[in-house]
Amino acid sequence: MSNRKLSALIGSNSGLSALNRTMQRITALQRLYEACTPPELLPASRVVGDRGGILMIAADNGAIAAKLRQLAPRLLKNLQKQRAEVTGIHIQVQVLQPAGRPVPASKKSPLSIDSIEYIEELSQRVKDPGLRSALSRFAARRRARA
Repeated sequence: MSNRKLSALIGSNSGLSALNRTMQRITALQRLYEACTPPELLPASRVVGDRGGILMIAADNGAIAAKLRQLAPRLLKNLQKQRAEVTGIHIQVQVLQPAGRPVPASKKSPLSIDSIEYIEELSQRVKDPGLRSALSRFAARRRARA
């Protein structure tokens, strides 16, 4: 399908036409936002819309949102200098993807036989009965795993 046919289809459908205008406006605001925002914040934030002159910005996490809130007055001033019809900025946290599965705890490498024997010897030399018992149990568990 050529661009001409697609443009005609979008123009003929009032719903698609309105959606197209909204997307063009958001794209234009995103370009202005990118020109006015520090580069290190751009990968984690984006323009998601505007309502009544309020620019809606989504941040990937709370830290980025907090920094953008600090910069909001300066961003607003710079956007207005770029002739954007923006009277305010609203920043919200909006995570793009849910956090992945938790990383399982790393498996501990087993103790060497020499280390286990040293702990057993140490358990026999310790005078405190509670510590002696704990060291003996620890050594026995480690020996069972080895």
